[in-house]
Amino acid sequence: MKSFMLLGCLGMLMLSGILTAQTDAVAEQMQWFKDAKFGMFIHFQAPRNGEFDWSNLDTKEWVRIAKAGGMKYIVLTTKHSSQIPLWESSFSNRDITDRTSFKRDIVKELKAACTAEGIRMGSYYNIADSTHPNPDITNYVDYLYGMMKELCELHQPCLIWFDASRPFQHPADKPLLRQQEFVDMLNSYGTLSNSRLGDDDAMRYVNYLTMNDNMAPAINLGMQWETAVTITEDGSWHFSNAELRSVKELLHRLINAAGNGGNLLLNVGPDKYGVIPKEMEERLKTMGDWLKKNGEAIYATEPGPYRYEISWGSITQRKGKDRTSLYLNVVDWPKDGKFTLFGVNNPVLKASLLSTGEAIKSESKFDVSSGQSLISLDIPKEAPDDYVSVIKLVVAGTVSMDPAFMQMSDGKVVLGTYNATIHDVAYVPGKPTKAIDMKMFTVPDRRPLLPGDITEPWDYQMYKKAGEGIMPGRGITVSGFHTKGQALSWDFKVYKPGTYKVVVVCHVNKGQAWDVEGRVRAHVAGQTIENKLIEDKRVVPYTMNENILDLHAILGTVKIDSAGAHTLTLEIAEDLTAAKPRFRSVMLVPVSQDK
Repeated sequence: MKSFMLLGCLGMLMLSGILTAQTDAVAEQMQWFKDAKFGMFIHFQAPRNGEFDWSNLDTKEWVRIAKAGGMKYIVLTTKHSSQIPLWESSFSNRDITDRTSFKRDIVKELKAACTAEGIRMGSYYNIADSTHPNPDITNYVDYLYGMMKELCELHQPCLIWFDASRPFQHPADKPLLRQQEFVDMLNSYGTLSNSRLGDDDAMRYVNYLTMNDNMAPAINLGMQWETAVTITEDGSWHFSNAELRSVKELLHRLINAAGNGGNLLLNVGPDKYGVIPKEMEERLKTMGDWLKKNGEAIYATEPGPYRYEISWGSITQRKGKDRTSLYLNVVDWPKDGKFTLFGVNNPVLKASLLSTGEAIKSESKFDVSSGQSLISLDIPKEAPDDYVSVIKLVVAGTVSMDPAFMQMSDGKVVLGTYNATIHDVAYVPGKPTKAIDMKMFTVPDRRPLLPGDITEPWDYQMYKKAGEGIMPGRGITVSGFHTKGQALSWDFKVYKPGTYKVVVVCHVNKGQAWDVEGRVRAHVAGQTIENKLIEDKRVVPYTMNENILDLHAILGTVKIDSAGAHTLTLEIAEDLTAAKPRFRSVMLVPVSQDK
């Protein structure tokens, strides 16, 4: 009996040690992923007709280009829509060595090339598979599980980038995906899983959040996320001759991701010969050159201390023992040589331009009239970098920052709807008061409708019911905001009294006619303005895909006579009919600004 008990204790200790080692491996991988910030997505697959010439395919070249671009990891489409795995599999009879004349294991070659250059390799995997011989979904999950286990054992990917989990969208089918079992198995190999394994936005099972294609939040979601973005403007994932996105836009997306707790996974599509086009390589090289000078503001940084949208760029931070480095990543460089940072209470120890080291004169003070701290910087009138310029502030201690929405250096106040306080017409039991707290960032517009007689607590990830009121919408907007009496409200601070345009920003599909009927009302600083949502202009947002635009509607102007704290409430004054808008933000724009 004693021997049996001893063996049992030893077994428990061994199991505990294994679980601890697995937990440590996942924690290490997650920390690496958070620090990496920038990766290369490669969409490449064997065509179904088997006609191709990959004689020039060289995975070492892919890795060389990624490294020159400052990328820290590569994610390859190891199985995409052609359903031909790019590794030699004993678990499948459809892999590249079975179904094509190309007998090389591309995943194996890429893994070796990545390891040689200190870059980690991840694997994209398309869950939907119409070629699987057995239509039984449970049988297919067993097959999928086996494929992932083999991939991890053979090639040790740092992450699995799941996609196309359409067969498991209905709540009744989702448990069949065995999300917890899948993630436990992947994590046992030190491999991470993204949220498209069953659209797990709340990250109940998975390790990090994947945003919608070519989309990113302009705010800190409070969790680790990644945005996959095509280098081409037309949104093509595989090879395309379309125009490439500008370096400025790509760097803007990178600094936005780093400043708001995310990674940028930038996609390139090699041509039919497996070669990354020269034009794409040059774009990446330019980004890599920028990162050589400014990478301190990106790699291994934490999201900035300000949780809301920043109109001029983003903030990242690096914490030390008794000081913090703040990096102001400025896209729109002020032309008057003045820059003001609001709300940071810490003393400034040093201010400089990151790329040149040039010292900057700074002045810190507490402004009694607005009730906030101000850091004023005298900066060069010419931006030090062509695309994004970085100001480095070293401040004492850990950053203490005012939690309110604040005026930006350019004078704007940006009030995002995802962080607004929601006021529904009727009380909805158990519903959070802010969209961001519902943890629905990619799936809300396509949740299935369930019978209205269900009385269990709502699962915001899966269920949709009548009367739920204002809810998260696609692209970090809110929807369901169209009934008289509904309202959104924000508390904010301004430094400069003056006259401001009240601009309502909604998302609209490219080419979509704007035919919203009804009226909205804004209350701020003791004034009320009411109007229809009449289109003023459309703006291409850097955080959205090529088919979504920001539509600006000007409600009118208000005069804010005093600096300090104010509240803005946006109310539906008359039901909005016809098209139901998706509200992204409300902006207060000084009337002297035309943009």
